Amino acid sequence: MQRLSLLILGCLLSGCATGTTETGYEPRHLGMSDGQRRGLYAPRYSMEQAQAQAEREQEAKRNRPQVGIGGPSY
Repeated sequence: MQRLSLLILGCLLSGCATGTTETGYEPRHLGMSDGQRRGLYAPRYSMEQAQAQAEREQEAKRNRPQVGIGGPSY
């Protein structure tokens, strides 16, 4: 009986040893600063994403209508 209870206790404790779940979720710990919490949810930075974003902004800038002299000013 004692062995069985030790075996069950060992199984329970081994499952709680890591801070992440099987899916990779890592729970937030209390006491984190606002900056640290924002960092958890910020998208990961990559050079390709930054270049693509810059290209989209340039394309949008080129496609904007230009206001000329004498035209309507909104």
